[in-house]
Amino acid sequence: MLQKIRESITGWVAWTIIITIGVVFAVWGIDLSFTPRAVAAKVNGEEIPVEPVRRAYQQQVAQFQEAFRGDVPEEIAQEIRRGAIEQYVRREVLRQRIDKQDYRVGDATLMAHVQSFDAFRVGDQFSMDAYRAALSAAGYTPTAFEEEQRRILAIQQLQDAIVLSSFVTRDEIERRVALERELREVEWVTLPLERFLADAEVSDAEIEARYQETPERWTEAASVDLAYIELRIDRFAEQIEVSEDELQAFYEAEVSREPERYVGLERRKAAHILVRPGDDAEERIEALRARIAAGEDFATVAAEASEDTGSARAGGDLGWVEPGMMIPAFEEVLFAMEPDTVSDPVRTEFGWHLIRLEEIERSSGASFEDAREDLLRDYRRRRAEDRYYDEADTLARITFESPDSLAPAATELGHEVRTVEGVTRQSGPGIAGNAPVVDAAWSEAVFERRENSPLIEIDDGHAVVIRVTDYHPPALRPLQEVAEQIAAELRRERAEENAREVGEQAKARLEAGESVAEVAADLSGDYVAGLTIVRDDVTVPPDVARGAFSATRPEPGAPTVVNVQGANGFFVVRVLSSTPGGLDLLAAEERRELGDTIRNSRASQELQSYLEHLRQDAKVTIFEQSLQ
Repeated sequence: MLQKIRESITGWVAWTIIITIGVVFAVWGIDLSFTPRAVAAKVNGEEIPVEPVRRAYQQQVAQFQEAFRGDVPEEIAQEIRRGAIEQYVRREVLRQRIDKQDYRVGDATLMAHVQSFDAFRVGDQFSMDAYRAALSAAGYTPTAFEEEQRRILAIQQLQDAIVLSSFVTRDEIERRVALERELREVEWVTLPLERFLADAEVSDAEIEARYQETPERWTEAASVDLAYIELRIDRFAEQIEVSEDELQAFYEAEVSREPERYVGLERRKAAHILVRPGDDAEERIEALRARIAAGEDFATVAAEASEDTGSARAGGDLGWVEPGMMIPAFEEVLFAMEPDTVSDPVRTEFGWHLIRLEEIERSSGASFEDAREDLLRDYRRRRAEDRYYDEADTLARITFESPDSLAPAATELGHEVRTVEGVTRQSGPGIAGNAPVVDAAWSEAVFERRENSPLIEIDDGHAVVIRVTDYHPPALRPLQEVAEQIAAELRRERAEENAREVGEQAKARLEAGESVAEVAADLSGDYVAGLTIVRDDVTVPPDVARGAFSATRPEPGAPTVVNVQGANGFFVVRVLSSTPGGLDLLAAEERRELGDTIRNSRASQELQSYLEHLRQDAKVTIFEQSLQ
């Protein structure tokens, strides 16, 4: 049981890391490698294994359940299934496209990309230990992960080729400005709802009638009461006493494990020239070395001759290299060099390199005193983890062996049995605010058979076992409990109806040419006259701006009038004139920003059209039943 618990927790952490380090593309994602048991689809003869698609589908279903606190209707589940398969179909279509077009990503570009992930950093620096640990937790080898990232970057190149070629003309910007920056001169009468509420009356008979008509609205949902035992690793950590000797020993162990954090890190800024393997590769690299030795600039030679296209464009620049980032043969030479020197040819699995060391930087680490608070927290957490896992294992075992009570586990572990009441199928207070607890509470074993639940991991280091202690069936609340709520609802409806009727009178009078001041005075309303506004004007009620710009554009001397229902009143808006927005009224920066907005919108549409075209041209067979 303990092993299962740890595997479960590891899996959750692994998925957290994947989400953290994932690069979001519209049609591309990262998944683990699986041995396919079935096929979800075929794209131009290439099979898409079902397991990663099924995992994506299950994740989306789980997100839906958590968001809406309930089961997913079959029609929605079907749409999610189709969407998951289609995502991978488009991914495969794009993969085939970049392969056909021979897109490549150089080592330097890949390295800079990998170093940009926050999950691989300690402080503000890339950490090879963090990199390897994160990949291991997520089930990746560095080789598999880096190959996946090469594909992602290649797809980004393809997308950039489409997106960055999009453009917009001045005429298009002018039309957009004419519409979006249009000015309208308006005036309006406001009929506040509160004035109509004061006169709105409802009878007891009307209240009872509404109550009888809508019993489902006044029925409390079925609920259960729960008893539970809770384990929290942070509470265990608070109870751990730490001696100075223990903390010092822990610090020394951490220094060995993460020397870059506590001792400091040396990194080297480097550039290289690469000649890929071939019959004459060694001769070619020697020739390049001779040119540099004769006085030619390293960066110029790299730009001309290096076969690492990513770094060649930057004169061979690799940026800052930390221990463990490059392959051993490369690093062994680099970290033995002196600044401003060029190495002899170095052979690696990628070919022959000339390495130039440009600069060395050493950072200072954290001393024992500097790191004391972090060390104390980490030490307590690690000590607490052992107790947490042991008690979780014991709790799971005892509550399984004694499925009809939590008392034996509480006695042996010394934990309190707590309670929470009123847990519906959607949510509840306290721990029942977590979807896994709600799902377990209403499961067949826990709700119907009244057994203890399995160990439920709410979060990393937080778990519970629950059992149902009581059930409360759906119950219609008494009329007296909801009468005031119904009365308020009926009064508001009546007030809105009366305001609408008065609003129609005001509209007719404004259309006839009467002044807003006169109409407002006669109808006990408020008014504003002669104000010029824009579409997103924040100086006027939103309902007024919405009504003003939804109205037909007025002709000279012929205003238009509209009625607008607001949340707290009724507005009768008269639009006196309309002036198209002018490009000359925008500052240069505003024009640039607007142009960028239009161009980005068009680029997105063009990219989507390109993907649709690739999808339509591909021969695709989908096996939707494989996910069912």
